[in-house]
Formats: sequence, structure tokens, C-alpha cells
Amino acid sequence: MFVPLMLSLLLPPPTPSAVPSPSLANPSAADPPIKVWLSNDVLMRGDRARMHVKATQDGYLVVLRADADGHIRVLFPVDPGDSNFVRGGRKLEIRGRGGREAFTVDEREGSGTVLAARSTTPLKFDEFARGGHWDYRTLSTQAADSDAERALLDIVQRMAGDHFDYDEVSYTVSNQPRYRRYAGWYNPWYDPFYYPGFGLRVGFFARPYRYRLFR
Repeated sequence: MFVPLMLSLLLPPPTPSAVPSPSLANPSAADPPIKVWLSNDVLMRGDRARMHVKATQDGYLVVLRADADGHIRVLFPVDPGDSNFVRGGRKLEIRGRGGREAFTVDEREGSGTVLAARSTTPLKFDEFARGGHWDYRTLSTQAADSDAERALLDIVQRMAGDHFDYDEVSYTVSNQPRYRRYAGWYNPWYDPFYYPGFGLRVGFFARPYRYRLFR
């Protein structure tokens, strides 16, 4: 009776099993296949919008915009003959002609939609191109005023077929004036803007990403 008790006192306690620590070998595993974002989600007529796109894998990219008036434009590539192959894992700023911002807001009010799509195979632009430029007569036949995302997806599907990844972001065009706020003696006119009816916005807009896999 006493022998087992003495042995239990003399033997060292069992070593607890090691708890595996979280692995950081692939921190970007949760990244969406493609993500698009704007510098701001509330714009005014005449504003120049900056835009970035990031895909996790190499592929062929097209970026479309349906403005608040229902007009559809191709933002990337600038011309159908330009290279639209992008490397995965790199943030790409979408630039307009001459290296300008992605687009200039020309509508007075309403909501616009930007859609970026990536395909693993080359995109076919022939249906939407004429004379080395985009044929906006063909693009304008899409009914983007009622369902902008559906109209843009229809165009991408005709370019890429049935297999592509895409993400979309919306913006609002406001006709309310923006007032700069006072932020201190040494920096009296700081960058953030005040939008009446929307509250105070500080810095760039960053929305939680949504992405879709079109299969």
C-alpha cells in the first residue's frame, strides 16, 4: 500500500504535451482572389478618383465602371491593345490616359459602380473594340442604370467566358459642399473632409472586402 505511494512521490511529474503555436508561414492565405478599392466612397462632380486593385495570382485584368447616369466605361486597360496581364500579390494603381487618376467624376449625383475581374486566360476584347479603341456604342447598349453590377458582369462574361474572379465597389456622388475643419495652430487645414449628412470622415475609405467567384 505504501510502495505505490512512495513511487509516485519519487517519480518526476509527467511532461505536459506541447501546444502547437499558430503558424505564420502563409499570412496571406485568407486574401480574396481579387480586391478593388477607391480612395473615397463619397465623391463630388469634378473629383479625380484614385483606385487600386490586387489579385492573389497572376492573370488578365479588366476594370469597368458604370457611372450614376448608367454610362459604362473601361478603366483598364486604357485601350484594348494594351497589356492587361498582372502579377499576383502586387497592388496595382489603375491609371487613366496620360497617367492621370483612374477616372474623373462627371455625374452630378447618384451612385456608381466599379468592377474588377481577373481571368486565368486572355480576355477577348474584339466585340467591344473598334479602330484600336473601346467601342462605347457597344458598351452603352447595356442597361447599367437599373442593375449596374449585372450589366458589368454580362460584359465581363462575354470577354472571359464563365470562369473568372471579380470584386466590385460602389461610390456615391454628393452635391453637398465639403468644408475643411480646423485642426490646430500649426496645421490649420487638415486633409479630412466633413460631408453634411454623412458625418466626419478621417483619411481614406476602407471597406471590408467582398469578392465573388464566378463559376
